[in-house]
Amino acid sequence: MLTAAIAGYGNWGRKLVASVAGKSDELRFGVIVSRNPDRVAEDAARLGAAVVTTLEEALAHPSVEAVVLATPHSMHAEQVKLCAAAGKPVFVEKPFALTHDSAAEALACCPADMVVAAGHNRRFLPSVTRLAEEIAAGTLGDILFAETNFSGNVVGKYAPGQWRSSGAESPAGGLAGAGIHMIDLIVHLMAPISAVVSLSDRQVLEIEMDDTTAALLRLENGASATLVSIMATVPTFRAKFHGTRASAELDGETRLILTRPGDAPEIIDFDPVETERLELEAFAAAIAGGRAYPVSRGEILNGIKAFEAVGASAEVGGWVTL
Repeated sequence: MLTAAIAGYGNWGRKLVASVAGKSDELRFGVIVSRNPDRVAEDAARLGAAVVTTLEEALAHPSVEAVVLATPHSMHAEQVKLCAAAGKPVFVEKPFALTHDSAAEALACCPADMVVAAGHNRRFLPSVTRLAEEIAAGTLGDILFAETNFSGNVVGKYAPGQWRSSGAESPAGGLAGAGIHMIDLIVHLMAPISAVVSLSDRQVLEIEMDDTTAALLRLENGASATLVSIMATVPTFRAKFHGTRASAELDGETRLILTRPGDAPEIIDFDPVETERLELEAFAAAIAGGRAYPVSRGEILNGIKAFEAVGASAEVGGWVTL
């Protein structure tokens, strides 16, 4: 079983740890990095984990074989470099970095055989796996367009001063927390993104974060897609892919709807899964020499370049070419 350190033990870091604790035979967390050891002492005792105050201490700990980063977005790139210098495989929560250049610089420090994983957990949904199989089999034909929406409601959840509510850490509103998952699915299921035009505004939120972000994406293969992420509305997870032979819609995380001309829609429901555990176990399997982690370095970089371009386009009010 792989022993990892977790750096960043906030809400999401705790969720990652809980996804494998007592459930996985592939990965365990043996070290917690926290600036406030007293705050994590109870969890550490329950997990049988050591507590250190810096990533450097974790990298030097004799039990640590890999690192999982759930730290503020702006810290990721430099922390990946530290992991690379220590020869430790690293799993990075999305977004991998805030800019393409910082992501590329961090990846350039990582040897080609070093496992570097990006935390795009929606790739591990059974509905997405089935959709990818349908696309690969050609049952949808050529995909011409996709419409995507990943929205939620952070009203009352984020307070001024929290890092997630900062415009610097969360540019273009909900893009870093939600919309980037749709960017990843577009890259994964369709093609790399080549140009973006967007708008992003704050209409009702009282924190620094924008609440309404929308973008039109042009893809390298000539197809296009829309991306919507609203942070003050009813939670929504929806992506519809329009092909020349059929359409496919992710209606929530556990339902896929396939529609073919002249036929009633085929509705396929899937059991819920713990995608956080699945992505961490895929990370562990890649380190053990199994199947490569499913998000490639090229996909990481294209996704971050598109992520950065959405914010840049909203600022300049026009198309941004990647």
